[in-house]
Amino acid sequence: MKTKCMLFSGLIATMIFGSVSCGKDDGPDDGSDKGYPKNVTIEYKFTVASGTPNKVELSYTNASGGRENVKDVILPYSKKISRTVNPYDDASAHFSAFGPGGIKAEVYIDNKLIGTKTASSNSATASFNDAVSYIWR
Repeated sequence: MKTKCMLFSGLIATMIFGSVSCGKDDGPDDGSDKGYPKNVTIEYKFTVASGTPNKVELSYTNASGGRENVKDVILPYSKKISRTVNPYDDASAHFSAFGPGGIKAEVYIDNKLIGTKTASSNSATASFNDAVSYIWR
């Protein structure tokens, strides 16, 4: 009798967990890709946060999804692009420089700020860097 009770309880538990876990997912992994491809406007903005950073180098995702590298940049610097994106595509902005000073990077998608990073160094011989990224889901 005890064995039958345990088997019956196991069967009921399996049925409950199975019905809960078999529901349709609404996330990006459900294979639906609703709303994609999507046309977006991306703007990258780099500004001086403090001091006088030098040897500034920037990198950002360009209109084709590749990387654009810019050396010896004078800040402020901004770049606005239009791009067609799919799930798991990304937009990222990277910067590196030497102090003393700091840089702030911002990424806007369709005129909405989606991320910002600031990094700095107090030493003229020390480098600093950071990045802002966004992944479509």
